[in-house]
Amino acid sequence: MKLTSIRARLLFGSVGVLCAGFIVLMVIAGAQISSAARADFEYRLQNEIQLIAQGIRSELRQDDRLTDDEQAALIAEYEGRTHGEITLYTLDMDGGSPRRWQWGGGPRRSFRDAPEMETALRGDTIVVERNNEQGNPALYTAAGINSQPPVLVQLSVPLANLQTVIFERWALLWLLFGAVLVAAVIASVLLARSIIRPLTALKQSAHQLAAGDFSSRVEYTRDDEIGEVAHAFNEMAHQVESMLEEQRAFAANTSHELRTPLTTIRLRSEALRYEEGVDAGTLKQYISEIDDEAQRMGTLIEDLTVLARFDAGRAELGSDAIDFALLAASLQRRIQPHADAKRIGLVVNVPAGLPPVRASLNHLTVVFRNLLDNAIKYTPEGGVVTWTARTEDGGICSIISDTGRGVEPEQIPKLFERFYRVDKARSREIPGSGLGLAIVKSIIDAYGATIRIESAGKDRGTAVTVWWKGQTNGL
Repeated sequence: MKLTSIRARLLFGSVGVLCAGFIVLMVIAGAQISSAARADFEYRLQNEIQLIAQGIRSELRQDDRLTDDEQAALIAEYEGRTHGEITLYTLDMDGGSPRRWQWGGGPRRSFRDAPEMETALRGDTIVVERNNEQGNPALYTAAGINSQPPVLVQLSVPLANLQTVIFERWALLWLLFGAVLVAAVIASVLLARSIIRPLTALKQSAHQLAAGDFSSRVEYTRDDEIGEVAHAFNEMAHQVESMLEEQRAFAANTSHELRTPLTTIRLRSEALRYEEGVDAGTLKQYISEIDDEAQRMGTLIEDLTVLARFDAGRAELGSDAIDFALLAASLQRRIQPHADAKRIGLVVNVPAGLPPVRASLNHLTVVFRNLLDNAIKYTPEGGVVTWTARTEDGGICSIISDTGRGVEPEQIPKLFERFYRVDKARSREIPGSGLGLAIVKSIIDAYGATIRIESAGKDRGTAVTVWWKGQTNGL
C-alpha cells in the first residue's frame, strides 16, 4: 500500500486524528483518574480504620484481658483485610507520652510527627503520606477507641497499594484505547475499501475505454458522491461511444454521398472521353448531368463545412437587426416557383411590425429555407404549406406546417441526425443529403433559440415550431 494512496491517507489520517485526540483525552482524564483514585483510596482507608476501631472496641468490652495470642490473631485478621500494618497505642493516665500498646508494656512514643494520631485524639480521622520505619512511602490513618485506658489504633498501608489501584485504572483506560484504536483501524479499512473498490472499477473501465472498448461501463448501486461519479463516467462513456458511432456513420454517409455524384461524373466523363460519335443531344445531356452532380456535391461540401464550423464553435454569429416580415417575403419569392411547380399552395402569414431579432441574415435564411424546402419536398401535389409568425414570450414564434407525409412519433427525435432520411427507400426520388435539419439545429442551438417538430403520424402532416429571442434580450 503506497503512503500516497487514498487508502493509506484515510487510514493514517483517521487513526492519527483519533490517537491524538485520545492521547489528549487520556492526559486530562488520567490526571483526574489518579486524583479520584487517591481520594477514593483515602476515603476507604478512613472507613476501614473506623470499622477496625469499632471491632476492637467490641472485643475489649467483651473481655478486657485478651491473651497475647488473641490480640495477635485479632490484629492479623484486620491486617489481612486491609493489606496494611495495624498498631495499637495506649495513653498514660498520668499525663506522660503515649506508648505503643504491647499488652505487656513497651516504649513510649511521641505523636509530634504523626498528624493522624493528633487528629485521632480529637475524635477525627485524616490520611497522611510519609515514609514508614523501613523508609518506604506509606499512607497513615488512625482512630480512637473509647476505653480505659484510652487506646488509639493506627493503620499503615504501603503507597504501592494505591499505585497498584491507579495502575489498574490506567490499564483499563489503555485497554479501552486499544479497543477503540482497533475498531477505528477496522472501520477505516472498511471505509477505505468501500471507497477504493468503486474507484478501482472506475480505473479499470477507464483503461478499457482508453484501449478502445467504448462499451465498458461501471456497475454501481450506491446513491452517494461516488455513485454520482460512476454515473457521470457512464454518461461520458455513452457520449463518447455515441459520438464515435456518429462520426463513423457520418464518415460512411459522407463517403456514400460523395461517391454517388463522383461515380456519375466519372461515368459521363469517360463516355465523353472514350466514346466516339456521341451525338449532340447525348453530349448535352451528359454535360448537364455532370453539372448537376457537381452542383450537388458542392452543396454537400458547403453543408458539411457549415456543420463543421458550428461543431467546432468557430462559426461567427451575426448581430444584425433582422426584420422578420422582410425575411419571410424574400424567402417566399425564392420558393414560390418551386411550390408552383409541384402545385403546392404556399401561404405566408407573417405580419409587419414584429420585433426584430439580432442574427446573421444568412443564418436565418439557411434555417427557414431548409424548413420550407423540406415542407415542400414531403408534401404531395395539391397540398398546402403554411408559414405563420407571432410574438410570444418576448420573442418571435414561427410555425411552418404542411399537409404532407407526416412522421411517425418514434422517428421525430432522429430527424436532427445527420444523413437521416425518414423514407430511405425513396431517398433517391426526393432530393437532398439529409443534412438540412442537422444544420438548422446547429444554428438554432448556437443562437439560443428552440425548435420543435410535431406530427400526428404518417400522411397527417408536420408542424415545425421555431422560437427566437427578441432584440431586447439579444441573441
